[in-house]
Amino acid sequence: MSYRESVRSGGALLWFFQRVTGVYLAVVLFLHVIMTHVLIRGELSFDQVADRVATPLWKTVDISFLVVALFHGLYGLWIVLDDYIHRDWLRVLLYGGIAIAALVFTTLGILTLLPFQAGG
Repeated sequence: MSYRESVRSGGALLWFFQRVTGVYLAVVLFLHVIMTHVLIRGELSFDQVADRVATPLWKTVDISFLVVALFHGLYGLWIVLDDYIHRDWLRVLLYGGIAIAALVFTTLGILTLLPFQAGG
């Protein structure tokens, strides 16, 4: 039995990065729940969320959350497909779909978050 991945192939680095992103997602998700559902008194409104998202700190946190979550989830899907798809043409097709989905969702998410401005 041989193992295709080695430290030199980059597989170990991606495996480690997925674990690190998992920890990052847990921390940021905890902060999101605290900031959005515990610290805001009363009913949550669009203006309250927009004011928070408009600050450079939260805009950076939300964009990093988006990028890291997409990497984590889509790389996990990539690994599952790698285990179960054995036809090369289908694997290339699905990997291309994952790459396009990552690009589209990252672009749309960033374009949604960037226009928010403080006080506006």
